[in-house]
Amino acid sequence: MFRRTLFGVTLAPVFAGLVAVAGYVAEHEAAKADEAAIRETVQAYFDGMVQGEPERLQAAFHEDAYLIGITRDGLTRIPFGEWSARMTRPLPNPDQFHNRIVSIDVVGMAAVAKTDLDWPSVHYVDYLALLKIDGEWKIVNKIWHQEPGRDHGSGA
Repeated sequence: MFRRTLFGVTLAPVFAGLVAVAGYVAEHEAAKADEAAIRETVQAYFDGMVQGEPERLQAAFHEDAYLIGITRDGLTRIPFGEWSARMTRPLPNPDQFHNRIVSIDVVGMAAVAKTDLDWPSVHYVDYLALLKIDGEWKIVNKIWHQEPGRDHGSGA
C-alpha cells in the first residue's frame, strides 16, 4: 500500500506535466496552421492584384470588407466589391512588383498582417485585419499608407 501511494504521488506531477506539454504542442501546431493559412490568404491578395485576378481577391477578402486610406482627396473608403472589380488585368512587368509580409499577429480568431508592397511608381504599407470565419481566414479590412515608389523622380 505504501509503494502504491508513493508511486501515485510521484507520478501525478509527471502526468500533469505531460498533459500540459501535450496541450502546448497542440496549441503551437494550431498557431502554426493559422499563420500558414493567413500567409496563403495574403498571398492570394498579392497574386490577385498583380495578376489581375478578381477571383483570387475574392478568395482573400470577405465580401463586406473595406479598403481605407488617405489619398490626395483625403480619407478614401472603398467597398471591396468596387475595388476588386477594377482588378481585371495583370500589372505590366509583374516581376517589378515586390510584395512581402512584414509581420503577422494572431490572437484567437483575429489577426493583423502588415505588408510591404514595393512597386515602381508607389510604395504601400498595408495593415490587413483578418478574421477566421467558418474556418477560413478572410481579410475584413485593409488600411494603407502610400508614398512615391522607387522610380519616382528617376524619369523611368
